[in-house]
Amino acid sequence: MSSVRAIAQQLKLSPATVSRVINNHPDVDETTRERVLAAINQAGYFPSTGRLQTNVLALAYPDEPVKTEYGSFEPALLAGIMRGLDEHQFDLKLLSIRRDKTPDETYTQFFLRKGVRGVIMRVFRHNRALISRIASERFPCVVVAEQFDDPDVSFIRSDSYPSSRRAMEHLLSLGHKRIALAIHHVSDSDHMDRRRAYDDAIANAGLKIDPRMIFEVSAGFNAGEQVLDSMLMMPAKARPTAIFATNPMTALGVMRRAQERGVSIPRDLSLVGMDDSDTRLHTWPRMTAICQDASLLGYESANWLTRRLQGSERGKSTTMRRLMQTTFEVNGTTAAPGGDATEPAGKPTPATRARRDAEDSQID
Repeated sequence: MSSVRAIAQQLKLSPATVSRVINNHPDVDETTRERVLAAINQAGYFPSTGRLQTNVLALAYPDEPVKTEYGSFEPALLAGIMRGLDEHQFDLKLLSIRRDKTPDETYTQFFLRKGVRGVIMRVFRHNRALISRIASERFPCVVVAEQFDDPDVSFIRSDSYPSSRRAMEHLLSLGHKRIALAIHHVSDSDHMDRRRAYDDAIANAGLKIDPRMIFEVSAGFNAGEQVLDSMLMMPAKARPTAIFATNPMTALGVMRRAQERGVSIPRDLSLVGMDDSDTRLHTWPRMTAICQDASLLGYESANWLTRRLQGSERGKSTTMRRLMQTTFEVNGTTAAPGGDATEPAGKPTPATRARRDAEDSQID
C-alpha cells in the first residue's frame, strides 16, 4: 500500500494536490486528476483510519438491486461472497451507484468516499458501458454473471450453452417436436447462451423455429403462469408438448399454473427449468433443470478480489476472466409426449434412462 506523499513524489506533485484529487476538490485540472487517480489505483492506495486499514468490499448494483422475482441467484451469490470474504477477514457493503454517486466525481472517488477497497459488480447489458468506465480507472473490480470483450474488465460467469443444448436434445430425444421457450426479455450473456442453444438444437433436429413457441417475458413467477395460460389458449394440435423456461421462478410459475389448470407434468407437458441453488429439489415432481452454482460464483469472485488486494496475486494477471460450466440434471418433469415419468415395473421410462445415462457418465 502506498501513501499520499509517495504518490505525490512519484508524480512530482504536492501532497496537497493529491489530497485534493482524493477528496474530489474542484480546483484540480482534469489531466492532473486522471494522472493521480491512475496512480492511486496502480499503487493500491486506500485511505486508512488511524492505524487500522479498512478491509471492506462492496457488492454494487448500477441500478436498483435485483428483484426477488429473479429467484435464488442473489441470495446464493451473497452467501458465496460472504464465505469468500470471511476467509480473508473482509467485510461487505451494499452500494447503489445510481442513487449515491454524484455526477462530478469519478467512480474511484465515489468508491473511496464510500470506504471500499474493491467492488463486485452485478450488471446487465443495458449498463455495460459503466463497467468499462470503472475498469478504465483501474479500480479493483470484478463482474459476476456477465462477460466482456474489454480486456481490462474482470469477470466470472457460468457458461450455460452446453447444458442448455443437452437439455434441448433430451427433450427432442423423448419425441418432443413442439418445444416452447420462455426466456427473459432483458438480454444478457446467460440468456443469450440459452436462446442460442434452443435455436441450434431445433435446427440440428431438422425442425423450423416456430415464433408461436417463443415467449419473451419478464423473469418471475407471474410470467410463468401467463406463459402456461397462453399455451392453453392455443389449438390442441398446435400446443407445445414441452417447455424450456430459462429462469427458475418462471419455471415454478409454469408448474403452479399447470397444477391449477389440471395440466399434468410431465404427462401433458414436459418442463426443463433453471436452478441457481437447490430449488429443483423442493418441487414435485423434482424439476429437470440446468443447474448453476451461484454460491460458487460469489465465492470465487470474492476470493480472487481479496487476494489481489492483499498482494497475493502479485506477478499474476490483474484481470480475472473465467467461465464456469453449468450441469444438466434429469429429474421428474420430463417424459415422452403423453407419457409418464413414473417408472412401470420392469420397464424404465425414457426420462429414467436419460437420468441413468447422465449418472453413469458422471461416474465414468
